[in-house]
Amino acid sequence: MNEIRMLKAERDTSTEYIEFTARSNTHQEKFLPFIDFSLNHLPACYQHDEMINLIKSLADLTVKIEVKDVHEIREQFWKDKIHFFEEDIKSKRIILGSGKVEDVKLYSEKDAGPCPCRCKKCKSVPKQKWGEIRILTSAQLLYDNKDAKRFVCTLFYDDETSHTITVIGENIVVKNIERDICILTCVTCDLDLIACLESMLDKFEECWENAFDKYIHSVKWEDEKLIVLVSHPLGYKKHISIGKKLDCQRDAESKGINYDVPTLPGSRGAFLLVPDFDVINKNVKIL
Repeated sequence: MNEIRMLKAERDTSTEYIEFTARSNTHQEKFLPFIDFSLNHLPACYQHDEMINLIKSLADLTVKIEVKDVHEIREQFWKDKIHFFEEDIKSKRIILGSGKVEDVKLYSEKDAGPCPCRCKKCKSVPKQKWGEIRILTSAQLLYDNKDAKRFVCTLFYDDETSHTITVIGENIVVKNIERDICILTCVTCDLDLIACLESMLDKFEECWENAFDKYIHSVKWEDEKLIVLVSHPLGYKKHISIGKKLDCQRDAESKGINYDVPTLPGSRGAFLLVPDFDVINKNVKIL
């Protein structure tokens, strides 16, 4: 299934939600709302605080992505990779995806020039200090650097009651088609947000180290083959998919892995959590 979807900007969200509910229900306990996820949904050997804390710390950094106002050039780029609804061909479209906050940086006018934040306040009076958020996602979501400025990234969308924060894309700093990896930047003058995300990044690293210490000698990943995915299916609240690596033939040049993790449109670009602590060769893995 292709996890990339084009939607009309004025899409009927009720219709989309009906489809989302029907398709997610078919996966039952392998595809769960983030707020309902618990230790009982994990294999017995992973039912510990160390693993649930690692998954939750990844969820904290998971981002909903919308790419707005897709133009004709992009349509040609996607013609063999994406399904277009015929009635949408001449309308403005939105691409849905997911991503993960990868890093944050602080800058000042003295060091890096005027604040590039595009909020109304900064357009009138640029701030002397601002932050940059780097988001890891799929290279397939971007056609060129202009697309980065069409990225709308929503943070903290755990459920319908969440206080979300939206940031706008600025530039592409890394794009690797072969590995299907892209890192784009978003600029914000909200220094409290930068501090919050920095704390969450530290927490994710701490949780990874705790899980590593817990499972390095107690669980052989090739026996369990656990894969965990946190994403925003169809642009809705965070969901967690769990599954396993599949033992099947791959092309020699393939750098990915095959898995049975349930996904829906909007999951493209989500970070794949592969707790292969006992495997030496590590690579960044995204969907």
